Amino acid sequence: MDECIRIPRRQFNLALAGTLGLALPLGARAQQKIPDRPIMLTVPFAPGGSNDIMGRAIAERLSTRFGHNVVVENRPGAGSVVGAEHVARSRPDGTNLLLISAAFTMTPAVTALSYDPLKSFVPVAMLAMGPSVIAVTSSFPANTVQELIDYSHKHPGKVFFGSAGVASFQHFAIELFKMKSGADLTVVQYKGGGPALLDLVAGNVQVSLGSLIQMRPFLESGKIKLLAIAGPKRVAFLPKIPTLKEAGIDIDMRNWWALLAPTGTPDSIVQQFHDEVNVVLKNPKVEQRFAAEGADTMPMSREQLAAFLKEQLAKWAEVAAKTGIKKN
Repeated sequence: MDECIRIPRRQFNLALAGTLGLALPLGARAQQKIPDRPIMLTVPFAPGGSNDIMGRAIAERLSTRFGHNVVVENRPGAGSVVGAEHVARSRPDGTNLLLISAAFTMTPAVTALSYDPLKSFVPVAMLAMGPSVIAVTSSFPANTVQELIDYSHKHPGKVFFGSAGVASFQHFAIELFKMKSGADLTVVQYKGGGPALLDLVAGNVQVSLGSLIQMRPFLESGKIKLLAIAGPKRVAFLPKIPTLKEAGIDIDMRNWWALLAPTGTPDSIVQQFHDEVNVVLKNPKVEQRFAAEGADTMPMSREQLAAFLKEQLAKWAEVAAKTGIKKN
């Protein structure tokens, strides 16, 4: 008679559980890896904006490292809410990620959500931070922030500002600017920074306050002009453009970008994503590419990102209360 092969009871139970699709013990779950199939990265804004630019840049690098595609899917609407809702409901199996920016921590201040911005997601990695800028159409008569303010007072209700949507980064930024400066600007809401920027270039709106990363190509082509940097310091490749603080308006409106995963995603997979992203961010070519767009890579631990999100949620809730931003 053939000799029996003895399989340890624990090994047999794990194999049986895997075959039947049963939940594996914690020790086995801890070894789960990033799935070897396409990963969806949801960008909750339309193509062409800073979120889309950042999402595609990081997806390209991660695709190379994983050996399979990280696919960017744009789901614009409601100031990032539509895309965030989609990912909150998606399978937490390591194939779904959400790119967020400052808007993610702004919308809860004015919008009833079907998800909890902290409990429905787990922090994966911080990507970068960059200044925003005040830009106007190339033909607009103002060349300084004070000239813009003065012109708006002489033409009340006739200077239009393009926003990426209700409770978007641009919406909060311009309402804060209006409150601090007294400028008379009429806000026009779009479904993303890309469409808003295209209408700025076309002259359908005259003013925008958005991320430098999306403005630069149009600045270099002469289709828009910058009045000020809404950050703590001047930008190295734009040494003649003053900060808003230098123009007498003390506002720091930097945008930032990070990655989240739906709650329930195995911690081992989240940690692998975190580690891989941080490897990408340390690549000198990536640092140089972001710097050329006016953004700085900003690696953080997962715990630091969680604390940062809590701080930002509290900050923008206070700004909404002071500026009176309300959902349309």
